[in-house]
Amino acid sequence: MPPKTPLANNTTEYAPRERGLIRRDKIIQAATRVFVQSGFESASLQDIVALAGGSLATLYRLFGNKEGLFYAVIERKSDQLLGEIDYGDLQHKTPKDALQVIGMRFFSMVISPEVGAIHRLLIGEAVRTPKLREIFLTLATERAIRNLADYLQTQVDKQTLDIQDCFIAASHFMGALKGNYHIRCMLGEVVNLPLEEQEKFVTAAVDMFLGGYARR
Repeated sequence: MPPKTPLANNTTEYAPRERGLIRRDKIIQAATRVFVQSGFESASLQDIVALAGGSLATLYRLFGNKEGLFYAVIERKSDQLLGEIDYGDLQHKTPKDALQVIGMRFFSMVISPEVGAIHRLLIGEAVRTPKLREIFLTLATERAIRNLADYLQTQVDKQTLDIQDCFIAASHFMGALKGNYHIRCMLGEVVNLPLEEQEKFVTAAVDMFLGGYARR
Protein backbone atom coordinates (compact mmCIF):
# COMPACT_ATOMS: atom_id res chain seq x y z
CA MET A 1 0.00 0.00 0.00
CA PRO A 2 1.36 3.51 -0.80
CA PRO A 3 2.09 5.94 2.00
CA LYS A 4 -0.80 8.10 3.12
CA THR A 5 1.19 11.32 3.50
CA PRO A 6 -0.68 13.91 1.43
CA LEU A 7 1.13 15.95 -1.16
CA ALA A 8 1.64 19.63 -0.42
CA ASN A 9 -1.78 21.24 -0.50
CA ASN A 10 -1.41 25.00 -0.10
CA THR A 11 -3.68 26.21 -2.91
CA THR A 12 -5.77 28.78 -1.03
CA GLU A 13 -3.95 31.79 -2.50
CA TYR A 14 -4.63 30.80 -6.12
CA ALA A 15 -7.58 31.71 -8.36
CA PRO A 16 -10.25 29.00 -8.84
CA ARG A 17 -8.93 27.91 -12.27
CA GLU A 18 -5.36 27.75 -10.95
CA ARG A 19 -6.51 25.73 -7.94
CA GLY A 20 -8.23 23.32 -10.33
CA LEU A 21 -5.05 22.85 -12.36
CA ILE A 22 -3.00 22.35 -9.21
CA ARG A 23 -5.49 19.81 -7.89
CA ARG A 24 -5.40 17.94 -11.21
CA ASP A 25 -1.61 17.90 -11.16
CA LYS A 26 -1.50 16.54 -7.60
CA ILE A 27 -3.89 13.72 -8.50
CA ILE A 28 -1.79 12.78 -11.53
CA GLN A 29 1.39 12.76 -9.41
CA ALA A 30 -0.26 10.58 -6.79
CA ALA A 31 -1.75 8.26 -9.41
CA THR A 32 1.65 7.76 -11.01
CA ARG A 33 3.07 6.59 -7.68
CA VAL A 34 0.17 4.30 -6.88
CA PHE A 35 -0.08 2.75 -10.35
CA VAL A 36 3.66 2.01 -10.35
CA GLN A 37 3.56 0.54 -6.83
CA SER A 38 0.34 -1.45 -7.07
CA GLY A 39 -0.40 -2.05 -10.76
CA PHE A 40 -3.46 -0.82 -12.58
CA GLU A 41 -5.99 -3.40 -11.40
CA SER A 42 -4.90 -3.31 -7.76
CA ALA A 43 -4.49 0.46 -7.59
CA SER A 44 -7.07 2.00 -5.27
CA LEU A 45 -8.63 5.33 -6.14
CA GLN A 46 -9.07 5.89 -2.41
CA ASP A 47 -5.32 5.52 -1.93
CA ILE A 48 -4.69 8.01 -4.74
CA VAL A 49 -7.05 10.53 -3.16
CA ALA A 50 -5.47 9.98 0.27
CA LEU A 51 -2.05 10.72 -1.22
CA ALA A 52 -3.14 13.71 -3.28
CA GLY A 53 -5.76 15.19 -0.97
CA GLY A 54 -9.22 16.15 -2.14
CA SER A 55 -12.11 13.80 -2.77
CA LEU A 56 -13.22 10.92 -4.97
CA ALA A 57 -15.89 13.20 -6.42
CA THR A 58 -13.19 15.57 -7.67
CA LEU A 59 -11.20 12.69 -9.15
CA TYR A 60 -14.22 11.36 -11.04
CA ARG A 61 -15.14 14.85 -12.22
CA LEU A 62 -11.66 15.47 -13.60
CA PHE A 63 -10.83 12.06 -15.05
CA GLY A 64 -14.07 10.08 -15.34
CA ASN A 65 -12.71 6.76 -14.05
CA LYS A 66 -9.50 4.85 -13.38
CA GLU A 67 -8.82 4.34 -17.08
CA GLY A 68 -9.18 8.07 -17.71
CA LEU A 69 -6.75 8.76 -14.89
CA PHE A 70 -4.23 6.31 -16.34
CA TYR A 71 -4.60 8.05 -19.69
CA ALA A 72 -3.75 11.36 -18.01
CA VAL A 73 -0.70 9.83 -16.30
CA ILE A 74 0.73 8.52 -19.58
CA GLU A 75 -0.10 11.76 -21.39
CA ARG A 76 1.67 13.81 -18.72
CA LYS A 77 4.77 11.62 -18.74
CA SER A 78 4.89 11.70 -22.53
CA ASP A 79 4.59 15.49 -22.53
CA GLN A 80 7.44 15.77 -20.04
CA LEU A 81 9.77 13.43 -21.90
CA LEU A 82 8.98 14.27 -25.51
CA GLY A 83 8.16 17.95 -25.12
CA GLU A 84 11.79 18.79 -24.37
CA ILE A 85 12.79 18.11 -27.99
CA ASP A 86 12.37 21.30 -30.02
CA TYR A 87 12.09 19.99 -33.56
CA GLY A 88 11.76 23.52 -34.90
CA ASP A 89 15.16 24.46 -33.51
CA LEU A 90 16.67 21.25 -34.87
CA GLN A 91 15.89 22.36 -38.43
CA HIS A 92 18.92 24.64 -38.20
CA LYS A 93 21.27 21.75 -37.40
CA THR A 94 22.78 19.10 -39.65
CA PRO A 95 20.94 15.74 -39.57
CA LYS A 96 23.87 14.23 -37.66
CA ASP A 97 23.75 16.90 -34.95
CA ALA A 98 19.95 16.89 -34.79
CA LEU A 99 19.75 13.12 -34.50
CA GLN A 100 22.38 13.21 -31.77
CA VAL A 101 20.19 15.61 -29.76
CA ILE A 102 17.07 13.50 -30.37
CA GLY A 103 18.95 10.32 -29.62
CA MET A 104 20.37 11.56 -26.32
CA ARG A 105 16.93 12.67 -25.15
CA PHE A 106 15.28 9.42 -26.17
CA PHE A 107 18.03 7.31 -24.65
CA SER A 108 17.78 9.18 -21.34
CA MET A 109 14.07 8.32 -21.41
CA VAL A 110 14.78 4.66 -22.17
CA ILE A 111 17.01 4.30 -19.10
CA SER A 112 14.83 6.41 -16.79
CA PRO A 113 13.79 4.42 -13.68
CA GLU A 114 10.29 5.90 -13.79
CA VAL A 115 9.79 4.97 -17.43
CA GLY A 116 11.11 1.49 -16.66
CA ALA A 117 8.55 1.19 -13.87
CA ILE A 118 5.73 2.26 -16.19
CA HIS A 119 6.85 -0.32 -18.75
CA ARG A 120 6.81 -3.04 -16.09
CA LEU A 121 3.32 -1.93 -15.12
CA LEU A 122 2.17 -2.20 -18.72
CA ILE A 123 3.76 -5.60 -19.25
CA GLY A 124 1.93 -6.91 -16.20
CA GLU A 125 -1.43 -5.42 -17.18
CA ALA A 126 -1.46 -5.41 -21.00
CA VAL A 127 -2.91 -8.90 -21.47
CA ARG A 128 -5.59 -8.42 -18.84
CA THR A 129 -6.38 -4.82 -19.87
CA PRO A 130 -5.53 -4.35 -23.59
CA LYS A 131 -6.89 -0.81 -23.53
CA LEU A 132 -3.92 0.27 -21.38
CA ARG A 133 -1.54 -1.04 -24.02
CA GLU A 134 -3.29 0.99 -26.71
CA ILE A 135 -3.23 4.12 -24.56
CA PHE A 136 0.52 3.82 -24.06
CA LEU A 137 1.29 3.01 -27.68
CA THR A 138 -0.78 5.93 -28.94
CA LEU A 139 0.36 8.55 -26.43
CA ALA A 140 4.01 7.60 -26.02
CA THR A 141 5.58 5.16 -28.49
CA GLU A 142 3.74 6.06 -31.68
CA ARG A 143 3.76 9.76 -30.83
CA ALA A 144 7.55 9.74 -30.46
CA ILE A 145 7.94 7.89 -33.76
CA ARG A 146 5.56 10.25 -35.58
CA ASN A 147 7.42 13.31 -34.29
CA LEU A 148 10.73 11.92 -35.51
CA ALA A 149 9.18 10.80 -38.81
CA ASP A 150 7.92 14.34 -39.41
CA TYR A 151 11.42 15.69 -38.81
CA LEU A 152 12.93 13.10 -41.16
CA GLN A 153 10.43 14.06 -43.86
CA THR A 154 11.62 17.67 -43.70
CA GLN A 155 15.14 16.40 -44.33
CA VAL A 156 13.94 14.29 -47.24
CA ASP A 157 12.27 17.39 -48.66
CA LYS A 158 15.58 19.25 -48.31
CA GLN A 159 17.29 16.31 -50.03
CA THR A 160 19.70 15.73 -47.16
CA LEU A 161 18.28 12.25 -46.47
CA ASP A 162 17.06 9.54 -48.84
CA ILE A 163 14.19 7.72 -47.10
CA GLN A 164 11.23 5.95 -48.68
CA ASP A 165 9.17 5.52 -45.49
CA CYS A 166 9.99 7.97 -42.70
CA PHE A 167 7.80 6.22 -40.12
CA ILE A 168 9.66 2.93 -40.62
CA ALA A 169 13.02 4.74 -40.56
CA ALA A 170 12.08 6.52 -37.32
CA SER A 171 11.08 3.16 -35.81
CA HIS A 172 14.45 1.70 -36.79
CA PHE A 173 16.35 4.61 -35.24
CA MET A 174 14.50 4.45 -31.94
CA GLY A 175 14.82 0.68 -31.87
CA ALA A 176 18.59 1.03 -32.22
CA LEU A 177 18.62 3.40 -29.25
CA LYS A 178 17.03 0.89 -26.89
CA GLY A 179 19.49 -1.98 -27.07
CA ASN A 180 20.13 -4.08 -24.00
CA TYR A 181 19.83 -1.06 -21.70
CA HIS A 182 16.08 -0.82 -22.23
CA ILE A 183 15.59 -4.45 -21.21
CA ARG A 184 17.78 -3.99 -18.14
CA CYS A 185 15.78 -0.94 -17.10
CA MET A 186 12.46 -2.75 -17.58
CA LEU A 187 13.76 -5.56 -15.38
CA GLY A 188 14.35 -3.09 -12.57
CA GLU A 189 18.08 -2.47 -12.92
CA VAL A 190 19.22 1.10 -12.31
CA VAL A 191 21.23 1.96 -15.42
CA ASN A 192 23.84 4.55 -14.47
CA LEU A 193 25.90 5.20 -17.58
CA PRO A 194 28.43 8.04 -17.56
CA LEU A 195 27.51 10.79 -20.00
CA GLU A 196 30.41 9.95 -22.29
CA GLU A 197 29.19 6.33 -22.54
CA GLN A 198 25.67 7.52 -23.37
CA GLU A 199 27.05 9.79 -26.08
CA LYS A 200 29.16 6.96 -27.50
CA PHE A 201 26.15 4.64 -27.65
CA VAL A 202 23.92 7.26 -29.29
CA THR A 203 26.61 8.34 -31.76
CA ALA A 204 26.97 4.74 -32.94
CA ALA A 205 23.21 4.57 -33.58
CA VAL A 206 23.26 7.90 -35.43
CA ASP A 207 26.21 6.85 -37.61
CA MET A 208 24.55 3.53 -38.43
CA PHE A 209 21.29 5.30 -39.32
CA LEU A 210 22.97 7.90 -41.55
CA GLY A 211 25.04 5.18 -43.16
CA GLY A 212 21.80 3.78 -44.54
CA TYR A 213 19.80 6.94 -45.18
CA ALA A 214 22.18 9.86 -45.89
CA ARG A 215 21.92 11.11 -49.46
CA ARG A 216 25.06 10.40 -51.44
